[in-house]
Amino acid sequence: MSRFAHSRFGGTAVLRRRITLLAVVSLAVLSGCGGPVKNTSQPFTTVTPSSTGTPNSVVSFNDFEFVSVQSTGQIFTYNISSGVQVAAVAPYSTPCSDPSGMAVTSIGSSNIMAVVCFDTGSLITLTVHADGSLTPLGSVSGLAAPYPGIVLDGTNLFIPIFGQSGSSNGGVAKVSIASPANPVITATTTLASPLPGAIVNPGYLTVAAGNIYVAAGSESDPQSATSTVQVLNEAGMTLVGSPLVVPHSPQQIAVQGSVAYVTFYDAAQLESIDISAPAGIQPLQVLSLATANSGCSPEPVALNGNTAYVGCSLQGDIEQVDVTDPANMQLSSNTIAGIVSPQRLAFAGNYLLATSSVSGGKVYLIVPGTH
Repeated sequence: MSRFAHSRFGGTAVLRRRITLLAVVSLAVLSGCGGPVKNTSQPFTTVTPSSTGTPNSVVSFNDFEFVSVQSTGQIFTYNISSGVQVAAVAPYSTPCSDPSGMAVTSIGSSNIMAVVCFDTGSLITLTVHADGSLTPLGSVSGLAAPYPGIVLDGTNLFIPIFGQSGSSNGGVAKVSIASPANPVITATTTLASPLPGAIVNPGYLTVAAGNIYVAAGSESDPQSATSTVQVLNEAGMTLVGSPLVVPHSPQQIAVQGSVAYVTFYDAAQLESIDISAPAGIQPLQVLSLATANSGCSPEPVALNGNTAYVGCSLQGDIEQVDVTDPANMQLSSNTIAGIVSPQRLAFAGNYLLATSSVSGGKVYLIVPGTH
């Protein structure tokens, strides 16, 4: 789940502000694991959107980078065409305090952004203008506890929905933005329990070949057998096959080709999963991200070619994993250091973008391969 899965019953203040979990990882234990000695450097530039808000999600479109900032309720626009993040326009103030997941696409002759608002349980749509400025279009409410790990396919947006009061499973909502000024919730599907009575909740979604892949965490006992990756068919919003049990605390999920990659916060691992048969997905490899001199509390994962980039939240760096052979992934000795609490990763052409999940946090523009 997302990092605050462990404390999800402890109130919503942290949940709204950070969309993260305050977890404790024993670095003493992790540092004893073998692995390559890290070579680190800092090939990036930074910008601080807000001195008081917390950056959450980042997306790119054309020459622009958009960053949602929680507690201030703003979306910041930067022009990144020069390789430096330059404020393009004044920040846009959303009608909520906690905008999180964003997606941008072209519909007809217009460029449209969809944004999830956690605190209001809603989705808003905005017009993206040629200069990067944003203006309101429409909205839809009724999305109880929408998480930021959204994904867009065509004009359908899929949103992870957290279960209520820890007594019911979460699910996935499908929202049509085909008419951008009038977004409509067209379906909501509840996730399956891997064991009787186990409560599962989605944290992050990705799509491939007409299916939605869901990283679904659980605090139900036994914790070693209740977190899952689940598959839904996009068109019918029906569950496909049975949940695949994975280690506790799955975070984010990404797909490349016929393989999904999932990070696990507590176990400090990256797992590759064969999704070539959606009704029977199978694990390929579980790779430890701990090295001889450092641990990794992984959250975000982004893929570019044969490399998976994994953000280590507590350690403040981004690990690189060679995924040329998904069944034999290799942890690289190259690490991008100095990335404070990485929470989201996204590629914009040759640039890797990362947000820091702390109040007053930075947004990083990284040029991979320059270190």
